[in-house]
Amino acid sequence: GGMVTDLGGFAASTFKRGINYINIPTTLLAMVDASVGGKTGINFRGLKNEIGVFNNAKTVILDTQFLKTLDAENILSGYAEMLKHGLIAHEQMWTTLLNYNLEQPDLGKLKDMVADSVAVKERIVTEDPTEQSIRKALNLGHTIGHAFESLALQRKPVLHGYAVAWGLICELYLSCMKTGFPTDKMHQTVSFIKEHYGKMTITCDDYPILLELMTHDKKNVAGTINFTLLGDIGDIRINQNATKEEIYEALDFYREG
Repeated sequence: GGMVTDLGGFAASTFKRGINYINIPTTLLAMVDASVGGKTGINFRGLKNEIGVFNNAKTVILDTQFLKTLDAENILSGYAEMLKHGLIAHEQMWTTLLNYNLEQPDLGKLKDMVADSVAVKERIVTEDPTEQSIRKALNLGHTIGHAFESLALQRKPVLHGYAVAWGLICELYLSCMKTGFPTDKMHQTVSFIKEHYGKMTITCDDYPILLELMTHDKKNVAGTINFTLLGDIGDIRINQNATKEEIYEALDFYREG
């Protein structure tokens, strides 16, 4: 899984000042996200991926046969990252993802979808290996999603993909407010997420805690919370800011919608 590829990659990067390593991911999340792209990270003091380095695996071996024995929750966790890839790629990929039957997964079809998803990440990572610009596109859903995940670590931990899915709800709402993302596509995506991922219970009292957690996001510059938003599917807008009031409004939408 992704925890093993992150920890193994980090250890390999520091042992004897760095040795080669190979990733063989066995969860969907690790296949489409953690094993590819050279990011290694471990959590520290309740914050996501606070310690890590950039170091690509020498080889990544993907085999979706491993997914035959993966539980439904971990399939969903990885699928959230695939949904993010569809949103930042193009409408055809997004439509395919929304129409895939997650109740009875067709592994043959999923194999092709995984290949498409990995190709999206590889293309972006090749263009920007150390996240100076377009690689920030891969953080769609993650600024608020990581805050959800870190808050859950203090209560009842959740799978990474679930937190990302909930973050997507908030950040697509911000995209509608700030960068003109179409409301119909936002509602279609949000309905899909709510149907499959449920919701984390939060109250207004949690908003300041979540906001504080967002201030630790590694994309932030000079203390300003930095978002990746969308103007439309495939229309990526990096380095976007939002006020506290706008973020609270997005959390209201998540909580009340």
